[in-house]
Amino acid sequence: MVCSLGWELMGNQLLEPTELSLRTVESLQLPSSPTLPHLISAVERAYGKPLEFDEVADDVLADGVTGRWVDLPDRGFIQYRRGHAFWCRHVILHEFGHILLGHKGEPADGLQSAGFFSGVGKRRGISWMCRPAAIPLEEAELAAENLAYALAQRLVTGQDACVSDAERIFGL
Repeated sequence: MVCSLGWELMGNQLLEPTELSLRTVESLQLPSSPTLPHLISAVERAYGKPLEFDEVADDVLADGVTGRWVDLPDRGFIQYRRGHAFWCRHVILHEFGHILLGHKGEPADGLQSAGFFSGVGKRRGISWMCRPAAIPLEEAELAAENLAYALAQRLVTGQDACVSDAERIFGL
């Protein structure tokens, strides 16, 4: 049976793939039924560096932050909060969105990486606002989220049957 794979509601808006998300997913040249390891390899090829993943305790990331990507000279580092495996996968896909869209990872040098500003403005996002990026925060987050859903969609496209939208989205 072939599933009709619609897009989920985000708030009151229907989340539809943007042209940019569709082009980005297509550029990865994934196999017809990709797995998460296929996707990781494709993102590493596009990024040009290996990626490392670290599940961290709640107190490691700022309040309200579920994951982060740090762009190091020789690799990328993705941290994500502990949680259900399917939720963690979505957080990682969101960080892949930032990588594939060319958003800036947190700088790996200077005072910020030394933790000098680690206690400043966590609740109000000041450390994010001070990052070196040419794209506004809201626009970057929406684009990364849209791409995360497009990547999740691509991961489940090859499945034979879908029981529910939740199972489709979370790969159950």
